[in-house]
Amino acid sequence: MGSAKPFLPLDPVSDSTIFADRSRPARHLSAPKRNVMNDSLQTCDRPGSKESAPMPEQYSRRSFLSGVLTCGAVSAAAVYLLPGGHRPPPVELRLATGADPTGARKLLMDMWNQANPDTPARFTDEVEGGSGDERTRLLTAARNGSADILNLDVVDIPEFTAQKLITPIRLTDPNFLTSVRNLHQVDDTSNSYWAAPLNTDVGMLFWRNPGTEQPDVVNLSAVLGSLADKGSFVGQLRPNSSNYNEGFLVNILEHALSVNTDLLSATGEILFELKPWQRALQPLQAAIAAGTVNRSSDENASLDTFVEGRPTFMRNWPVKYRELQQRKDPDLLAGKIKVYPLTSGVLGGQSLALARACPHPDQALRFINFMTGTAAQKVLAGHGFAPTLAEAYNDRNLQAVIPHLEALRGAVENARPRPMHPGYRAFAEVFVDHVARMLRGESDLTSEFIAAMKAALA
Repeated sequence: MGSAKPFLPLDPVSDSTIFADRSRPARHLSAPKRNVMNDSLQTCDRPGSKESAPMPEQYSRRSFLSGVLTCGAVSAAAVYLLPGGHRPPPVELRLATGADPTGARKLLMDMWNQANPDTPARFTDEVEGGSGDERTRLLTAARNGSADILNLDVVDIPEFTAQKLITPIRLTDPNFLTSVRNLHQVDDTSNSYWAAPLNTDVGMLFWRNPGTEQPDVVNLSAVLGSLADKGSFVGQLRPNSSNYNEGFLVNILEHALSVNTDLLSATGEILFELKPWQRALQPLQAAIAAGTVNRSSDENASLDTFVEGRPTFMRNWPVKYRELQQRKDPDLLAGKIKVYPLTSGVLGGQSLALARACPHPDQALRFINFMTGTAAQKVLAGHGFAPTLAEAYNDRNLQAVIPHLEALRGAVENARPRPMHPGYRAFAEVFVDHVARMLRGESDLTSEFIAAMKAALA
């Protein structure tokens, strides 16, 4: 690596604190009076090293990220020169993406830019809003050539592929979890992908005061049946605009699968039979009618309700655990909130795709490989995202920071994809419309529900 100068990007939430899992011995992440650069390189070379000193229960998030980020900086610097030691021609890479309130993506981009000054990357326009807005803006960017790299919702990959807006890529670090790989890989090609998984996602159950109960997984229909108090469960169950419908749809699928796993196959195929859908959604209907379920519009509103109203259960994304830490939630800090996987989760996530019109595909691919490589995955995990690579889940430092990391991996590996079809967005629109009207008590699910889903996915 030569004499590469280490740099430690600032943590956007440097004043916050992470608490290790009190149920297991803690390990020190960055011992005092030691060379951070040397330690971080050793951590990279020897994952899970047992030489590290015991870690205090409470430690700075910046000290944790510094070692991992230095590893990433060295990795990024390694792609700075072409074979033979020649610099590539200066180019600017443009990334079109949705907004990231955690700051993790910007942190990684800053790392890349410091190590690759002749190939800087920038955000074209971070889209504020939900998945629907992101897709619309990314379609425009792909069609008019205003972006080189597109950060797609995983369900939009088939649509962009069908419209020939993205091109397959080969990746240097393809040790993705199997469930994640299967959604991205080009058919019958071992190392060719339509997009590189940046982060994955799956719904989890946040449980306040679980007592001595330590289930491996939780069944949502059983949870709903156990509720006695008003508003003791909160989830994303009230769509209020097209931007937030995706969270609603995933929540509904999770509740339905907790009753009947045949409704959505392991490859994302929908069961087109009316009665199983009607039966599967009865527990949710009954809980809403009884007032034990609080229906929020999105994941942020759910978190607010969970913190302020202190219900027992919250269904939400893994990144919300990090936000509970940032809020210094007293129950979380006291170890009274645990996070569990669902019996049947639904897979989500974002993925970096190479725009077909990109004039600098080689440089863009190097950037994609960096953003989705092991060091970057650990940074994303440290900010609350669900990583896509097995190495991140095996990292002892991350295991200390995220006590439910192993459970999260199991949730991702067992999750089912939504229909991976170019007509997915049309399917989502009719699915949400019919189910939302049913939950409001305006109409029952009828054969029109099945016919509309069939037509959208034809």
